[in-house]
Amino acid sequence: MPTHISVLNSKEFCAVLIMLSSPLAAPAQTFAYTANLEGNNVSVVNRLTHTISQLIPVTGGPSGLAITPDGYYIYVAVQNANHAVVISTASKSIVATIGVGTKPVQVAISPNGALAYVVNQSANSISVIHTATRTVVGTVPVGSRPYGVAFTPDSTHALVTNLYGGTVSVINTAENRVVATWPAGSGPSGVAVSPDGTTAYVANAYSNTVNLYRVAYGSLLKTISGFSYPNAVAFAPNGAKVFVTNGNAESVSVIGTSTKSLIATVHVGSLPNAVKVSSDGLTAYVTNAYGFSLSVINTATNLVTSTIPKVGIYPCSLALH
Repeated sequence: MPTHISVLNSKEFCAVLIMLSSPLAAPAQTFAYTANLEGNNVSVVNRLTHTISQLIPVTGGPSGLAITPDGYYIYVAVQNANHAVVISTASKSIVATIGVGTKPVQVAISPNGALAYVVNQSANSISVIHTATRTVVGTVPVGSRPYGVAFTPDSTHALVTNLYGGTVSVINTAENRVVATWPAGSGPSGVAVSPDGTTAYVANAYSNTVNLYRVAYGSLLKTISGFSYPNAVAFAPNGAKVFVTNGNAESVSVIGTSTKSLIATVHVGSLPNAVKVSSDGLTAYVTNAYGFSLSVINTATNLVTSTIPKVGIYPCSLALH
């Protein structure tokens, strides 16, 4: 029997968000941050002017990054240094360094802000960081060559894709252990959970498909074809669209969640590998690793409205605030 995962309903989740945002309001969303693997830095991109406002040095190959829900800190996985660094968005400088596992490639912050999960690709594990103390409080073994990680909106579970294992590990965040394993396609990579917590989309890079799961029971609802090395996934805030980067096609596929089918293809730059959607849902941002650029997509028209050049050398992850 699949393990049942309970999720908060929309009203309960809204109440949690209101509680977490008080008394300090999060900074306005005006910046994008990219982790530049070969540039050994993190770019601060002004989303209003489409200019690079600063480069923050991060030696050792920064590969994955995520921002805390309050917008004040960025956690960066540094894959060649076996640690994560914490950057203050106010000072634009590193304020902490935390040792993790071997070859950390990605990081996600729980929606309640309490935990950072770092994907240790060569160690086949997740380092669990308590954000209040910035210390590792647990290590969770997962499948072979873990790649991506995403939390459910209520922060009770995390989904980890295992690139070589062909599976998705489901972690109970209260117990720091895997409670279910879902079969996936070949080379599961990017993963995203819907805003209401009911569904998850997993990009299978090697089989050129995207799997759609019912989160509560881990049941496969549909496999969607028509991709070319899909490697990153992001939901629109209203849950109506899913954006999937195609690493081998210089494009982003748009899935309509009502029909669970492809509705548009957007041409972007060379080797797109990360995508995020702004909190107002109007704009999607895509890093182009070989193009050293950031594509800006109007989500209403599914057209690129701007390309920000020279954001960094091999940008491979993205966060917005």
